[in-house]
Amino acid sequence: MLRKYIGQKRRRSINTGGFTLLESLVVVGMIGVLSVTAAPSWVTFLERWRLNDAQSQLYSAIRTTQANAQNNRLNWQFSILETHAGEVEWASHPQNELPMVWQTLGNDAIDIDLADTTLDSRDGVYYIRFNYKGNLVSRTRTFTLTSSMAPSIKRCVVMSNLLGAMRQAKEQEKPSSSGRYCY
Repeated sequence: MLRKYIGQKRRRSINTGGFTLLESLVVVGMIGVLSVTAAPSWVTFLERWRLNDAQSQLYSAIRTTQANAQNNRLNWQFSILETHAGEVEWASHPQNELPMVWQTLGNDAIDIDLADTTLDSRDGVYYIRFNYKGNLVSRTRTFTLTSSMAPSIKRCVVMSNLLGAMRQAKEQEKPSSSGRYCY
């Protein structure tokens, strides 16, 4: 009887469940193929999201500068630059004062698109000036951001008239009459 019990226990201990090595390798291979095909789309999605966020920050900061000019009845300036480390930084300040605090816009993958940007600049600092009424001091301006990870994606803020009207825009398939793709 003891022998019969030992034999039964052995049969029960043999496990036939689970996956074979071949099945596991096929599943891992399929996951790898799906990952490789989805990775570029994911990177583009993330960069588009980051650029949209940076564009919103930029638009809000320029609007705040315009409001400061009206509220304080002084000429105000919005300044923006790309540092040597590759980060885009901005500051809002009275026109006759130097910026005290620079704030980072997005991450280091966000760049200023020089081909589509029409802001005035001095010593690498791009600027927009508003008079004490909140009107643009100079002609219509466009400021364009792009990503080093996805250079075809562009987001811009367009100051469309001297009264200070602004809007957000994105890349277009065909260039404008002035040759710019973000309008």
